[in-house]
Amino acid sequence: MKAKNNQIKYNQLGAYLAGLIEGDGNIYTPRLNVKGYPQIEIAFDIKDVQLAKTQKIISVIGGGKIFLRANGKSCRITFKKSDLLLKVVQFINGYMRTPKIEALHRLITRLNSKHNTNIPLLGIDTTPLNYSSWLSGILDADGTFDLIWKLNKQDLPIGIIYYLRLSQKQNYTRKIDTSVNVSNYSFMLEIAAFLKTSVASRERNRNYLIERIYEVRTQNLESKLVLFDYLSKFPLFGYKYFDQFYLNKIQNLFLNKEHKTLEGKAKLIQYTNLKIVEVNNQPSWDHLNNFYKN
Repeated sequence: MKAKNNQIKYNQLGAYLAGLIEGDGNIYTPRLNVKGYPQIEIAFDIKDVQLAKTQKIISVIGGGKIFLRANGKSCRITFKKSDLLLKVVQFINGYMRTPKIEALHRLITRLNSKHNTNIPLLGIDTTPLNYSSWLSGILDADGTFDLIWKLNKQDLPIGIIYYLRLSQKQNYTRKIDTSVNVSNYSFMLEIAAFLKTSVASRERNRNYLIERIYEVRTQNLESKLVLFDYLSKFPLFGYKYFDQFYLNKIQNLFLNKEHKTLEGKAKLIQYTNLKIVEVNNQPSWDHLNNFYKN
């Protein structure tokens, strides 16, 4: 399927990176009278450092620097050199779906002026989500998988609850320009509609502040089936891949009512444990062999 903006071929690498950056990235363009260099950075949980180091993002782009944060819980890749910055911009231009496109357009305008380039300011990508890896990118950045279950008096599993949760601030804003204040509801609604679920308005504590967010959850079976079908085509690549992999197996146990048997119970316990063990104990990252090519 052809992408918006008359792109000849839909670039799944560009779509995935756009989702990753829109979820947990920063596009920085300093004001003309302020010291500093334009840059794009992507933040990762420390468990995702493998994704940054295994020649999958850095090697595809051709460079970038990894910085570990002082708290030891996260890291980031920064693209600051002009050639790398131009390459990242060209990858994601035309694949953005959130109000953060405003930051990309400011960066492109600066790069065009500085390097005498003519990169177009492409608009929001309207390609249907089921044709794009963008959603897997933003889920790798900000998605969370939850699993809860317990045993009944017969020592069999009951109350199996599992879902994907994606949350975003309600508004995209700029601290130095208060006129930029755009709701994130539209793209969250697009995600919810695709996943056959709804958008909820919630509050969360963030650095001792109350932050209003939009949240999408796959709370019904139909939404879970849509999600896992999508991820079979456009998988996650960070540590959440293991959540996806084992929750899909647990869902199959549930659908076949196999969890009510002793053998199914053993599998449920095994999958639940592996979901934790894989992430925290030097997992095999063979799935990265399927990462998008340049």
